[in-house]
Amino acid sequence: NCGAWDPAFAAELALILEHGMQRMLVEQRDEFHYITLMNENHAQPTLDAAAAGHVVRGMRRLVLDPLVGNPKARCVLLGSGAILHEALAARELLAADFAIDATVFSVTSWSALAREGAAYERSRLFADGQDALPHATALIATTQGPVLGASDYVRAGPEAIRAAMPAGRRYATLGTDGFGRSDSRAALRQFFEV
Repeated sequence: NCGAWDPAFAAELALILEHGMQRMLVEQRDEFHYITLMNENHAQPTLDAAAAGHVVRGMRRLVLDPLVGNPKARCVLLGSGAILHEALAARELLAADFAIDATVFSVTSWSALAREGAAYERSRLFADGQDALPHATALIATTQGPVLGASDYVRAGPEAIRAAMPAGRRYATLGTDGFGRSDSRAALRQFFEV
């Protein structure tokens, strides 16, 4: 009954708050929503109406101008919360230094994606007839290349959606798996090689 959220942008936060209030106050569902927020200074893009449904399902593709005209390779970067901005910086580095085109997704809830993937697997096991692919699977299937999921929290978040990767896609995860480390975000990321 807990919805765990890690938005990267104010518009994502607004949609998540509206979604949570609708479910708890209007629909009277017995649940709560846990939202993590970071104090990063960065541009706040607007979201189109189509993105709203993706945000509350746990992941949305960022619409970005191509950085590489004829890429040598392609990859996918998944990031949640503050680490998403590092994924965007990695996209620029990959394009400039290696001619690799990276598609970036903002993951607003690793747990929502994992729950949907588990429900899909259960449906397949019991032949309940659920035909629609999980949200993460469907979105990633529209891309090419290996997939990297990163979080400022434990790797268990990105690991939770490993089963949702389309068949044959390589998936690696990064996270800060230590407990009780007190340092700057930059030092923490360097220590855990995120």
